[in-house]
Amino acid sequence: MGLLKKILNQQKEEKDLIDFIDDLIFVKSKQLEIKRHAIEHAIDLIAKTISKSEIKVYRKRNGKIKSIKNDEYYRLNVRPNENEEATSFFYKVIKKYLENEEALIICFDNNLYVADSFDCSKNILLPKSYYNIRLSDSKNNTMLLSRSFSAKEVIYLDLKESNIKETLDNYYYELGDLIGIASNKYKLTNISKFRVSYSGLPKKLMDPITNKEIDYTTYKEKLVEGLFDKEDSIILLSDNFKLDKIDFGNTETSSEWDKLEKKWSDKVAMSFNIPLDIFYGNKTDKSTSTTDFLTFGVLPHLQILEDGLNSKIIKKENYLNGEYIKINKFNMVHKDILDSAVSMDKLFSIGYTHNEINEIIGLPTKDEKWANESYITKNYENVNTILKGGDQNEK
Repeated sequence: MGLLKKILNQQKEEKDLIDFIDDLIFVKSKQLEIKRHAIEHAIDLIAKTISKSEIKVYRKRNGKIKSIKNDEYYRLNVRPNENEEATSFFYKVIKKYLENEEALIICFDNNLYVADSFDCSKNILLPKSYYNIRLSDSKNNTMLLSRSFSAKEVIYLDLKESNIKETLDNYYYELGDLIGIASNKYKLTNISKFRVSYSGLPKKLMDPITNKEIDYTTYKEKLVEGLFDKEDSIILLSDNFKLDKIDFGNTETSSEWDKLEKKWSDKVAMSFNIPLDIFYGNKTDKSTSTTDFLTFGVLPHLQILEDGLNSKIIKKENYLNGEYIKINKFNMVHKDILDSAVSMDKLFSIGYTHNEINEIIGLPTKDEKWANESYITKNYENVNTILKGGDQNEK
């Protein structure tokens, strides 16, 4: 009997250890779920905003710098490569750039590809080289490129100087245990607790299904299983057993958990420079947070992407001659054309052409001479008239 008792005690200790590990895994997974959800949401907001923007190409034509639609424009705005369209492609680029604090765009055979992973040489004075480049598609097919690429053949986006990841990791390290404690407290306080007692001499316990005698431990397990079953169930209680629910007089709400989760989400939003009403989706019509979001949360990343595109596609000589790539920031926010009518009229009155205004609001330009002419409809003097000494129409 001593050996049997020792074995049973050992089994109980093992079961308690397994239960403890299961609870620990649950808490840690819940912590990571909260951590990832907030960061994923922040990255998604920025990536979607940038990826839907038009990338304009300005080249010199007939001695003038003009916005043109050529192969470069098509590759940047429609199809970077044979298997991807531009919005999804640049969403993936920005997402990798924000998640990994770096992203690599490969320029290969007149197509653009974003690397899933890569290695980089440690050169400082000489151009770096990139190798072990792995590509993948939306179907999770992967391939490893056999060749390396020089710095001139890629667009490398770097965010490491921002320290966003380090800041969030340090903050979450301090907050993570509190989230775990709140989770455990909530579960332990709200779980139902029962007391089992019996009167008189213990009777034989019979399994109602097999009609065979069972020991007390097995009986208790069946009783607990019935009590905490999520589905409707019948509790089989022996005649000499009594079951009472213990009421401790208080329950714990999820408010403490929610406060910690919000505290973490607020930190994530602040680290990515996203106003809280934008982050939580409760922006009002009177709020000016959209401007702050674009200015501090989007434009710095946009500038890094623009610099990369200009250095690889435009090249130094053409850039110094006035050619460039520019991401259209005006169409990042939806504008109602009727609500913007007064503002457009003001632009037209101070010299913006019809086509320039169309480009700002995302409408196609017109191939008409009058659509490219500027007019001053207010009582503003023309600078050439001033230099000539007066109004030419004066008599």
